[in-house]
Amino acid sequence: MKYLIKPSLLCGMYIFALTSITSAAPLTIDQAVTMALENHLDIKIAANEEKAAAYSLQGAKGEKGFSLTAANNTYLKKPGSSTDASTSTLTVSLPLYSGGKNEGNIKIAETDVTIAALNSAKTRLDVKSNTISDYLSVIKAHQAQLVAQETVNNYQMHLKNVQEQYSVENVPKSDVLRSEVELADAQQTLLQAQNTYEVAVNTLKKQLRWKESGTPELVEAFQYEPFSMSMEDSVTYAKAHNPELEKYRLAIQAAEQSVAVAKADLKPAVSLTSGMGWSDANIADTTEDAYIGVTTSWNLFDSKVTKSKVAKAKSSADNARLELEAKEDEVELATKEYYLNMKEAEKRRNTTQLAISKAKEDYSIAVAKYRVGEGVILDIIDAQLALTTAQNNDIEAQYAYADYKAKLENMIGMN
Repeated sequence: MKYLIKPSLLCGMYIFALTSITSAAPLTIDQAVTMALENHLDIKIAANEEKAAAYSLQGAKGEKGFSLTAANNTYLKKPGSSTDASTSTLTVSLPLYSGGKNEGNIKIAETDVTIAALNSAKTRLDVKSNTISDYLSVIKAHQAQLVAQETVNNYQMHLKNVQEQYSVENVPKSDVLRSEVELADAQQTLLQAQNTYEVAVNTLKKQLRWKESGTPELVEAFQYEPFSMSMEDSVTYAKAHNPELEKYRLAIQAAEQSVAVAKADLKPAVSLTSGMGWSDANIADTTEDAYIGVTTSWNLFDSKVTKSKVAKAKSSADNARLELEAKEDEVELATKEYYLNMKEAEKRRNTTQLAISKAKEDYSIAVAKYRVGEGVILDIIDAQLALTTAQNNDIEAQYAYADYKAKLENMIGMN
């Protein structure tokens, strides 16, 4: 698993390692993903939902099996007698025909099991994608912090030079004041960058459910790897492998099966029944009360209750089809958006390195000219701003590429 990070990040990573708390263990991006997959609560919740779906399926299958029912009726006074009495029954029944209701409920429960498994797969993909994004956010924030620190260092050296030249009356007081203002602004930017880094670290620690003392030391150096699919192929792959789409397709099957279950109430129900009964706890007389037979029931009129249930089930099935169509459009749009953003960041990154090189050269020239009295302070300020902007653009481009690549792979269902 590799993403785009510029080669100069190796130096930044070394500085990062030196500034990290010594007790922190090195953490690669693959290790971070593994840790998140093991610890994230959403994954554990999804696993419990899978178990619940399996139990529901077990219960649905049980509806087709034997059932044993014991009942007791106690009368305060038995007719013709001055004493209390009771009757007890023990009944065994086995459904022979339910109009397809039991079979339909089993199919629905089986679909729910598959949907729960897909939900677990989607949850794992989301956790993986979010972990990669959070990991890269820490790297991005740290690189931005290094740029902000470099800017502060440059302004500090420049201010020292201005003060030296002012002391011999080579530059006006306004140059000193302007340099002090620029340094103060750069220091403010550095404080913001440091805070952004701390927030990113805490977000990653929460994603990983980091329990160790200290801060995780992100030590992996990344290399650029292009995304091989075209946009059209990515959309096709997404429609075939996106877990959310498969869940919606299964939801249609479950909704159609619910229609059949609702229609089952229009058909007769047949069951095999056997039982025995006795009165006054006189078990010796149970032989006379034992029976076996077939019980048939048919709801001939229920004030259109069943008809309404069927209509509602059909409406739910229609909605399920519409929801799938809407989700397919959503997945296609998101896939194209992530793909185009990824490619745009890739193109930007191809120009940022050259911009940094030119900006550094421009800054060096501005500083040198100012030292010999051939330049003005605005040249240095403009050159420093251009350099800082080019460096931040490079960080943003490489982070954006890696982030959108991870989001695209998640959207299309690529493991």
